[in-house]
Amino acid sequence: MKRIIRKYGPPIFHCINDFGQGSLAALIPFFIANFGLNYYQSASIIFCNTVVASVAQPVLGYVADRWRVPWFIPVGFSVTLVSISAIAIATSYEMILALSLLAGVGAALFHPEAALLVNRTQSHELGNAMGRFAVGGSAGFALGPLLAGGVYVFGGQFLWVFTIIALLGVLLYLYAFMGEGEADTADTADTGNRESRSKVLSTATNDWASFGKLFFVIASGSILFSVLAIFIPILYITVINGEASASSLALTAYFAMGAVLTYMGGALSDRLGFLKTVRLGNLIFLPSVLVFIFVSNIWGFFGAMIPMAFGVFSQYGPITVLGQKYLAKNAGFASGITLGLGITLGGLVAPYVGHLADIYDVQTALMTLIPVGVIGLLMSFWLKEPK
Repeated sequence: MKRIIRKYGPPIFHCINDFGQGSLAALIPFFIANFGLNYYQSASIIFCNTVVASVAQPVLGYVADRWRVPWFIPVGFSVTLVSISAIAIATSYEMILALSLLAGVGAALFHPEAALLVNRTQSHELGNAMGRFAVGGSAGFALGPLLAGGVYVFGGQFLWVFTIIALLGVLLYLYAFMGEGEADTADTADTGNRESRSKVLSTATNDWASFGKLFFVIASGSILFSVLAIFIPILYITVINGEASASSLALTAYFAMGAVLTYMGGALSDRLGFLKTVRLGNLIFLPSVLVFIFVSNIWGFFGAMIPMAFGVFSQYGPITVLGQKYLAKNAGFASGITLGLGITLGGLVAPYVGHLADIYDVQTALMTLIPVGVIGLLMSFWLKEPK
């Protein structure tokens, strides 16, 4: 039983952590209704959540490369989920901002060490294991809004269910990864990994120029991901005239598509190549997001969501691999950028899109995604396949 849990533990923990990350965007209509927030203030909640993670995750990835800190995993997802639960007792906008920031600290603690756990315990099938890990996160983003939707039925106190999930996750981690057998296995894996890493580093080179260009593609994808995650529920309410209680289901549908399309993007990159998959994603995204923003019926809304989600999520795996290949001598740092900033960086831009929505309207504000997607596409054509 422990062997099975160790195999599927990292994606399960990733799912648990991203319950909290995914739920926060689904709670935006709840904050607007209960605290009288405008779009700028609502997007600033996501900003606080992501600003810490954006800065901390590369640094914590550097720390995790050099020292084993396995306790980062249960502490990380516990801090994330308990912070979301504590929103139930928030009495002010400033308190929500503080809890959102604390949830970002938890996510920053979790991701680097969790990715290294995959490497340490499943190095014999690293590609498949990392694929499962990524899909676990996408599943968390999909299920988080569905779970958070309970506040529209049962009220804010329902959020304490996230603390119960965190507790179950901690118990699962202690059972599977704190035994003597695991420690022996991990130590053996660490020894083999260090020897293998030394051989690779002796011949590897870094292509910083290409990675610098890739950073613009990473930033573009992150902005698309974060802004859409915030405004899909709002667009569903304001344009489709849907109920606030069902808006979280729209976000769940988007992230559920993302879980499948993330896996499809990885498989497609094996056939087409990493850069071609990134380029294809951007090419499909640009026309589909225009339809998505301006369609006024629910069938067109969800129909356009499919190719738009492909454009966003299919790039996730290929960009991660490209980063590791361009910085072959510093793959851990590259992963901190692609896995960390690739998700959180867009949250830094979201308040400005929210400010545009306050001045004009949501549809006009979301038009800013078009030039962002164009920049990502152009930079991907400027890149070359890594050697």
